[in-house]
Amino acid sequence: MREKHKSGIRHFAKLPAAAALFGAVAGGVQAADAVLAPVEVSAENPQSRNGTVNTFKAPTVHVGRVEQDARDLPQSVTSVTRQLMNDQDANTLKEALRNAVGVTFNAAEGGASGDGIRIRGFGASNDMYLDNFRDSAQYNRDTFHIDTVEVLRGPASMMFGRGSTGGVVNQVSKTPFRGDLTQLSTTIGMDSFYRVEGDFNKAIGESTAARINVMGQKADSFREGAEMNRWGIAPSITWGLGEPTQITASYLHYQEDNVPDYGVPYYRRGPGSRTTTGPNGKPVITPVTNESIHGSNQPIDRVDTFYGLKDFDTEETQTDVFTLRVEHQINPNMKIKNSTRAGKYDLDLRASAPGLSFAKPTDVLADSTKVTRGRKLRMREQEIYSNVTDLLWDFETGTIRHNVLAGFELTRENLFSTGRLQLDQSGKEKPSATTGLAGCTLPSTTVGNPVTSGVPSNCSAPVNTVTADSTADTVAFYFQDMIDLNPHWKVLLGARYDHFKASTENQSFTKQKAADNVSRTDKVWSYRTGLIYQPDQNQSYYASYGTSFNPSAEAYSTDPKGALTDPEENANYEIGARWTLLDGDLALRTAIFRTEKTNERQTDIEPGVIKPYLMSGKRHTDGIELEAAGRLTDKWQVFAGLALMDPVIDQVANPARKYQEGNRPDNAPTYTGNLWSTYQIDGNWKVGGGMNAMGKRYTSLDNTVFLPSYVRWDAMVEWTQRDLSIQLNVLNLFDTEHFEGLYAGFAVPGTTRTARVTATYKF
Repeated sequence: MREKHKSGIRHFAKLPAAAALFGAVAGGVQAADAVLAPVEVSAENPQSRNGTVNTFKAPTVHVGRVEQDARDLPQSVTSVTRQLMNDQDANTLKEALRNAVGVTFNAAEGGASGDGIRIRGFGASNDMYLDNFRDSAQYNRDTFHIDTVEVLRGPASMMFGRGSTGGVVNQVSKTPFRGDLTQLSTTIGMDSFYRVEGDFNKAIGESTAARINVMGQKADSFREGAEMNRWGIAPSITWGLGEPTQITASYLHYQEDNVPDYGVPYYRRGPGSRTTTGPNGKPVITPVTNESIHGSNQPIDRVDTFYGLKDFDTEETQTDVFTLRVEHQINPNMKIKNSTRAGKYDLDLRASAPGLSFAKPTDVLADSTKVTRGRKLRMREQEIYSNVTDLLWDFETGTIRHNVLAGFELTRENLFSTGRLQLDQSGKEKPSATTGLAGCTLPSTTVGNPVTSGVPSNCSAPVNTVTADSTADTVAFYFQDMIDLNPHWKVLLGARYDHFKASTENQSFTKQKAADNVSRTDKVWSYRTGLIYQPDQNQSYYASYGTSFNPSAEAYSTDPKGALTDPEENANYEIGARWTLLDGDLALRTAIFRTEKTNERQTDIEPGVIKPYLMSGKRHTDGIELEAAGRLTDKWQVFAGLALMDPVIDQVANPARKYQEGNRPDNAPTYTGNLWSTYQIDGNWKVGGGMNAMGKRYTSLDNTVFLPSYVRWDAMVEWTQRDLSIQLNVLNLFDTEHFEGLYAGFAVPGTTRTARVTATYKF
């Protein structure tokens, strides 16, 4: 990426540490109201229209085009509020998503970067949204400008178009409100962690307000060598607050300058052999961990050990997103909204991926075991332009009330992806027969004493080898009607039509033959239906069905086989219930579900023949979820969840891999759980803590390599005096060894025990 961006990040990161996590001014929205009346608030009001300060229970949900009470949504949804993120010091999207059951994390796959997540065992990296606009670029998202993180589970193409097999993640931005707020925070922590944040809101007259959020961070890692440096600014302004016509313009600029961490490689344990027979006769393989090596009483520190090249590896991203939203209340029962988004995302990744090398199969792991480094190079320039128009109309036909949502979407997405190579300047490596170029070999190191500094002298600057210029155009219209049959029964009916056209132009700069230029058009209907029974204001029961589709060009680029292949089809069946207790302060929900993919794409076993991918693969996840959010008393808050899942590979097309049928999908544990609770002791002191639990996760459909289960505990204590607060967070309180993300060849360790102190001042 451009050198000026890199220097800008470093300059901003050197600011004195002076700001951290602090919520918006929060909002007390009457969740059942379809149209919210204007309310005059001040910065001191903990229940303002905009935000979710001082509560773990979100007043409304935004995912799904309209702001509504969660009790009217016949689908599982989790809302992670600003207050919950503040209490946990969750300043990244991944940290916030630890509160959403059924969510797991991928490591950087095959040179990929950014937030990689799975929901209910299905990939969701392309199902990321910012204020209901697609945000599928590869970068590590920060929460400094976010009020709420929402996870909607199950297929949802009726609302979002392609994707969403397991669900979607929607980030709800902080927006201006009528009132004044000035907050500054600074966080200092172990491993040279320094972070500043600022949140400033200003009322301008009776109906205009402006807000700006800023952030800068410079941080090392418990794995010495990795770095997480970033800065961002997010200004916004709203005209017409409380008036029939309201206009909001917002902008996000966000940059990263990291040293990426590709984690630790896997190894097979067993005396005298790299494998040992485990349960069910399958090899037991776990990541490299802190344990005594065979034949030695001395432990070797591998979880804390970094295997990259800290002076050579970089991950630079730049994100620029502009949004304009216009809303007009035509009459008390009709509103029209038009939203426009222009986003530009750049990535320059140069990473080292570790792997173990044994001289012979019977070698055992030791300090001296060789670690090789594979070179991961990727450059991406991505643009997303989208315009969405929604009409909301409430009307009656006799005694039946209709709440209609009708919309139209136009979106163009461009991705320019560059394959790269660093050449070997020493002349020792033989040129590739494919590219005619000799790639440089990164220096190897050892398990116990890695050398991570220095720049390889035999490697040139990256050179481009191939490019892929991909364009995806979406034209869609959708219609949904929430029908109130009577005060207790509601029926939801919705459908969406997508015309999705994707094309890719390839070019090679070497003697390697470029892939064929291809294009494909898919025309797909998606559906959503639900039945809701609400005997009173505190109970809601539902049954729902929804579909989604995954085209071969879901991630923009495609190949000749994909150009001939129909979209995958997904469905979700769900029965659930929601309750509110304690005068509405506590929300409970549960759901029993089946999410299934009925025609998964799989590689044809006939080599050299261009024909459609086989569409006979099948998989599903059955499960149950439980969640609680809100106040038990005026001083005691809780957020907790549990998901029990049974993810299964039902059918595999390739006869050579039939043994995978009945296995679990990769990165799909049988359970996930979380708990977070805080107690306000008095006017000055608050304490809190909680845990995250994760079951065993396999790294491939073979179900041999796995990450072990774990339970991680965190804790916090906060002291407040008038406008000043000091908060201590201890992550991984008991220093539990665990692994956060996984890929087929390596896993990224979760943090060791670490402490951070945040000072926040409001004036």
